[in-house]
Amino acid sequence: MDDSKQARFHNLLIRPNIGEFLGSFFFSFTACFAGQHQRSNDVTYPILCALSLYISRSLVAHLTPAHLNPAVTLLQWLRNEVPLVLAFTFVFVQFIGFLFGVTLFRALVTQTEFNDYIVMYEIVAVDGIRKINRLQAFLLEIVLSLLFFMTYQLERRQELPVAASWGFIQFVSYPLFGFTSNTSLLLVTSTVSYIFSPLTTPSFLLLYLNVFASLIAVLLSWVIDLATRPTTYLASSELSDKNKIEYK
Repeated sequence: MDDSKQARFHNLLIRPNIGEFLGSFFFSFTACFAGQHQRSNDVTYPILCALSLYISRSLVAHLTPAHLNPAVTLLQWLRNEVPLVLAFTFVFVQFIGFLFGVTLFRALVTQTEFNDYIVMYEIVAVDGIRKINRLQAFLLEIVLSLLFFMTYQLERRQELPVAASWGFIQFVSYPLFGFTSNTSLLLVTSTVSYIFSPLTTPSFLLLYLNVFASLIAVLLSWVIDLATRPTTYLASSELSDKNKIEYK
């Protein structure tokens, strides 16, 4: 019986968290290469970002749902796809995995070998003129995050839509302030950048805007899911009631 409990604990908690950690590590490490100067431009950067997410999720798909994003984990918890304990541990190991991946990359390359687009909090300006105001950027980030989060609600074949949507928003969101739809990765990248390059790293003060945008996008995605697939939740409720009756 003890062996059975240990096996269940390992399969339900340990293996998924190992997979989430490895996926986060691979994703953050490989995504950093998208900013290398010799490859970095408006087209190759989002393509390499999309490939890094696709490869990382595919490598650990047999171990974990591969959220690799705290907002996605929150959304899946709201959808009753993951238990609360697993959601908490996922958010923690995602942060640690990102920290290891980004730190390793920054330790192996010099500042002059890559563009750190991901810590770009200030809105991009051309000839001193901003392309977009801060409110517009905030609202656009909500919409783009909503698009990205909803791809995780697909029942099957998530890998390509998730990666494609990630690459798309990285391409169109360049004028926005530090947009990534991944606040944990944004925080880690900013912190590591500040440690290695304190004089060139932008302020952290606007990070709260990314957090609020992600939370709003999660709630909107959840509401849309409730509105468009109510029978799924009804079936789950009926199944739960049935199990309770059988248990009694």
